[in-house]
Amino acid sequence: MTYKRFLKEYEDLSGKLIIVTGGTSGIGCELIKHLLSKNASVLMLSRNLKKADKCVKMYKGLYPNAKIDVLEYDQASFESIRKACDVIIDKYSDFYTLVANAGTLVGPKGGYTVDGYPTTIGVNYVGVRYLLDYLTSKLDKPHKFVIQGSIVGGLKLKKNADLKNGKYGVFTQYNISKIYLEAYVNKLQHNNPKHEYILTEPGISSTHITRHFNVAIRASGKVFLSIFFHSPKKASLTLLDGIRSPNGEYIVPRGLLTMSGLPKHKKFPHHRVREQIVKD
Repeated sequence: MTYKRFLKEYEDLSGKLIIVTGGTSGIGCELIKHLLSKNASVLMLSRNLKKADKCVKMYKGLYPNAKIDVLEYDQASFESIRKACDVIIDKYSDFYTLVANAGTLVGPKGGYTVDGYPTTIGVNYVGVRYLLDYLTSKLDKPHKFVIQGSIVGGLKLKKNADLKNGKYGVFTQYNISKIYLEAYVNKLQHNNPKHEYILTEPGISSTHITRHFNVAIRASGKVFLSIFFHSPKKASLTLLDGIRSPNGEYIVPRGLLTMSGLPKHKKFPHHRVREQIVKD
């Protein structure tokens, strides 16, 4: 199946509200374009409201009848997450799916979240977990959550990590964050029957996730990724596929080593089931 055929055959989403975190660039931005093309309503959770407003204008330029709202949301702050969730409960509690896409490869050097976690771990794991825990504790009806994992979730973890240790290297932080997030989603899939949880991976794509690196690395990395791996437009399809999938699904690109390609559903690898590292 081709990329265009996949989109053509994807069902209409009229009347369905999809909440998306990290929708101002990269994979999240392309996902929102796909959703609007299928007539979904979108609530974009964004830390940078000025950038979000510019994106909304762009989206409406492409789709004049687009129904899209913006809500302030900073995944590096528990207070901001709570405020956003309270608004969702009050005004958008009938949402169809929440897509937890926002993340970072490397935060500002030596940076920490408001709540004392190294930025990458705090944003990619702790913030997402807090969002899911807080929101689901307030919801009366069952809902679906699609969570963006990573190919690095399959790497080894020698021992349980200290999530507040800021001395880990850049890539170690990223690996820890994605391994812990993956383990947590696995746990939710098996132990929280009220809601549905789908874990996806985007493969490798040219996105803005490297924005905190220096100019030379950003430029060369973007060229390399755009040549050898798939585009954010195609990488977003695993998330799009997750929106229509049932609880417990694991969706990855179907290409070599799951690095690129259209979505495929597969059984979650047994050696990656590490629920024991995630404490209540």
